[in-house]
Amino acid sequence: MKNSNLKRSFKQSVTAVAVAMSLSAAMPAMANNTTGYITGSSISQSGQVLGSVTIKIVNKDTGLTRSVVSDSEGSFRFPLLPPGMYDITAMKDGFQITAQKDVKVGMGGKVSLNMTLASDDIERIEVTGSAIAMVDITSSSTGIVVDTLTLDRVPVARDFTGVALLAPGTTKGDSAFGNNPSIGGASVAENAYYVNGLNITNFRTGVGSSQPPFEMYDTFEVKTGGYSAEFGRATGGVINAKTKSGSNEFKAGVNVYYEPDALREDKQSQKRDDGTYRIDNTGDENDFYEVNLWASGAIIEDTLFYYALYSPRNNEQEYNGSQASTPDGIKQSLYTSKDDDAFWGAKVDWYITENNILEISAFSDKSKTTTGRSDYTGSTGLAPKVSFDDAGGLNYTAKLTSIITDDFSVSVQYGINETDRTSGSVLDANPVIYRNFTNTGAFVPGGDFANFSIGQGDDQRQVVRIDADWYLGDHEIRFGVDKESLTANQQTVNSGGAYYLYVIGEDDESVNYVRHRTYSSGGSFESENFAYYIQDQWQATDDLVINAGIRNDSFENKNGIGESFIKLENQWALRLGAVYDVMGDGESKIWASYGRYYLPIAANTNIRLAGAETYIQDYYNYDGMSSDGLEIPNLTGGTYTGRPQDLYSNGDVPEAGAIVDSSIDPMYSDEFIAGYQFQLNDEWSMAVQGTYRELATTIEDVAIDYGFNEYVNREFGSACTECTGFHYYVLTNPGTDITVTTDPDGDAGPLANQEYTIPASDLNYPEAIRKYTAVDVTVNKEWDGKWMLTGTYTWSHSWGNNEGLVRSDNGQDDAGLTTNFDQPGLLDGGDGNLPNDRRHSVKVFGSYQVTDDLNIGANFSWQAGKPKSAFGIHPTDLFAQAYGSESFYKGGQLAKRGSEGTTNSIWNLDLTASYDIEFADFDLNLRADVFNVFNNDTASEFDEIYDDEARTDFNEDGSGNYFVSPTYGLAQNWQSPRYVRLSASIRF
Repeated sequence: MKNSNLKRSFKQSVTAVAVAMSLSAAMPAMANNTTGYITGSSISQSGQVLGSVTIKIVNKDTGLTRSVVSDSEGSFRFPLLPPGMYDITAMKDGFQITAQKDVKVGMGGKVSLNMTLASDDIERIEVTGSAIAMVDITSSSTGIVVDTLTLDRVPVARDFTGVALLAPGTTKGDSAFGNNPSIGGASVAENAYYVNGLNITNFRTGVGSSQPPFEMYDTFEVKTGGYSAEFGRATGGVINAKTKSGSNEFKAGVNVYYEPDALREDKQSQKRDDGTYRIDNTGDENDFYEVNLWASGAIIEDTLFYYALYSPRNNEQEYNGSQASTPDGIKQSLYTSKDDDAFWGAKVDWYITENNILEISAFSDKSKTTTGRSDYTGSTGLAPKVSFDDAGGLNYTAKLTSIITDDFSVSVQYGINETDRTSGSVLDANPVIYRNFTNTGAFVPGGDFANFSIGQGDDQRQVVRIDADWYLGDHEIRFGVDKESLTANQQTVNSGGAYYLYVIGEDDESVNYVRHRTYSSGGSFESENFAYYIQDQWQATDDLVINAGIRNDSFENKNGIGESFIKLENQWALRLGAVYDVMGDGESKIWASYGRYYLPIAANTNIRLAGAETYIQDYYNYDGMSSDGLEIPNLTGGTYTGRPQDLYSNGDVPEAGAIVDSSIDPMYSDEFIAGYQFQLNDEWSMAVQGTYRELATTIEDVAIDYGFNEYVNREFGSACTECTGFHYYVLTNPGTDITVTTDPDGDAGPLANQEYTIPASDLNYPEAIRKYTAVDVTVNKEWDGKWMLTGTYTWSHSWGNNEGLVRSDNGQDDAGLTTNFDQPGLLDGGDGNLPNDRRHSVKVFGSYQVTDDLNIGANFSWQAGKPKSAFGIHPTDLFAQAYGSESFYKGGQLAKRGSEGTTNSIWNLDLTASYDIEFADFDLNLRADVFNVFNNDTASEFDEIYDDEARTDFNEDGSGNYFVSPTYGLAQNWQSPRYVRLSASIRF
């Protein structure tokens, strides 16, 4: 009997498949790899299960062909598939051949589909089209996937942060840390970055990552929460990227990106009351271009493929430093910088057999930035002082994936991630000289130095990981191990081995005193991160999926002489999620998840806390300068009696027992997410999601001198002679008891080399707190060949007394060793809205195909301002006073964190237009992107230093004579001004 309802036109099928292609790009992924997989069922037209059906897939680009036979329940699967377009056919005796064409498999994505077979006695179905649901009813992770479909149609900055900011719950971090995202309320140093499975995160401070050529990328996955047990070492988000690969078709091209200074507006400037500039951006210049030459194809058809990219680039800038009013006139510095090193990247894919694939990837982001600083007084300028900074390095990875049986597969990966960290100049023999004018608060460079600090250093990460997938009935089990061996080499000193600061009195002529700083640190520091995990995706019922996993992390960090100074083992992290198909039709789901995420100790801690560091500050009366023209002071005038010596580190590698709390717990965050997602129709979907995160334990260094002295006095009747206030800095969990092994007398007497447990009540530190709550509402219109749109509103709140691994309050990227918990008084009033708090945020981006050749796109964002604080000198805690204006006080009065209101809200609109031109031998694409179209210049950061510490002093009764800093409340940074990116791409 013939059934006309089963007929589907070819046109309808193609439309359905086009929708499926776009939908797969938005599906959240599960695995820490760059492959995807297809699962499904073989059924008859009446819905009955059909077993023993032969399912065959063919990759349209590479010819990769695989076949499986469905089991007795009709189930089939194809794991570890290279992303791409696949044609699928199903065959069984007595039934017609059924086909689905152009099924897109994305990075880490799961494609679920049914292969419906018709018996031989009915009308033949030419093509079966099946739209893939917009709602992934198996995933409890959150985030977005951004592929070339979006990058080609929406204006996005060409870097990790530009892509990450498209996701809900992401904000841009403080400019002091460069250009990095804060995800889920975490600091910018708590994200993880992967390229082709290789971890490229900056393990020294956690801030940012290596920078592969952007043109290499094919797909980005931004995980904002709920990620599975194979992901770790992050308490923020995960950015997982895949690069392009070759195919059987030879392809090549050239593209050029140019951001001309002539089409770039200047950032806002700031004048003083007398008309002089405090911040002068009127003469800023910035020219950038990048050329990409690439080719891809097959070395051996259907077997061996390549993709290669060479990227010459040039980035030149000119900008002014802050102006300062001095007795000699207005003084400022003019900076020029140039970075013109070429990047390159390559990828080779070898299909050894249909079930064994070897991928080899490599890229270099090695660069040298040359900076010139010319110091001017009035119109008179000095010769430029030239310095250089080396960055980046060679990165490569090899990964073998092998399907052992239909139900078991394995992948093995090895990789190297390198970064150079050398800086210097031809003036490195000359000391650092600055003058601090107390009447204006200005710090003016002097002498003849180029770099404040000079250093030789490099980082290397070696990665080995093994992952396996085992399909067992209703369970999809993934498990594995990974090990990272990290080495950070560093030797750092101040230029010339000294830093002299002249503190100038209010008359702008007399020198109150001279501060002399001696600083050096260095060594070779090793760390090891090891983890194993298991993750199960269990189809518990037809409508319920349980995602359950557990991960065990171990972190070990070694000091400057190769001894372990901290080792944290058996950190068990549960990952649990449940997904329920509300209507049983795959078009809506409710889900909930819980996750615990551990963060390793940054290598910066090894270098700063467990290295051979010398950090001494002496204060001297002024007795003139030497006659060598370098402005070096004569220190024969004797020690300045107003300030004792600051001895922070004496150059010895400290004993582990004295610098690390032996009862320390690892740093981790707990996360709870619940949400509801549903299709509005075949093209629109909507989701509502709630998130709660809490940084349950923090690791920081704290000074224990005061509390240790109290404890020793009470328990032993003897003063701690070593407790000078700044002698004992111990890595611990703030707010807990601390156990150290040391000699508080410093005389090898009866108290020497004993273990002391100092109660938290003596130490007087609060517990570290960071909490984050958010609600995201997202509406998504999938690309249908004509237009696409994604819009998100986020309400969020981040509060506590601890931002995380780094500190935006003072721009300190000293991961794990910020000033936040250095003295108890620094935490007075420290509880409030944290720097990454943005209460409201709106993001909308989309694209419209005007004609076959013309596309336009837009990217709009609006966010509420961030909290403002006031920092001053602590009126009663003498140890906190030594830190200057680092306490939550203004003029001696408590000013709680975030109590000074918020900055203004910021909105931004970016637009793009591109036009395709077809020629006989090549295709040409012309494109223009305009960022910040309306040139909004809202101030984004302000000077929060309230007390002018150079002029503040204290009376004998403890009362203070406070002076407000002349720059308090003034803007320090503004939105990026309008600029234009022009590009032309030729494809052969």
